[in-house]
Amino acid sequence: MEHSNELIEIFAGSHIQALTLKYELEEAEIPCMIRNDQEAGNLVGIGSIQSNVRILIEEDSMEKARPVLEAFLEKNAD
Repeated sequence: MEHSNELIEIFAGSHIQALTLKYELEEAEIPCMIRNDQEAGNLVGIGSIQSNVRILIEEDSMEKARPVLEAFLEKNAD
């Protein structure tokens, strides 16, 4: 069986929300990555108007991550 290593975005929100979700995913042994375009732009001096921080996971991990993500979104619903 062939595995995909393609990263998919599962969440975009504040930095604090992203860190919380990242912690919960890692507790469930689901590797993830934070992508902060604003911070990256600031580092190279071009800035960005985008303030959302994104959580990316490997596409193959989505099935395992779904319950964690759904619980997180339910807890943080406005």
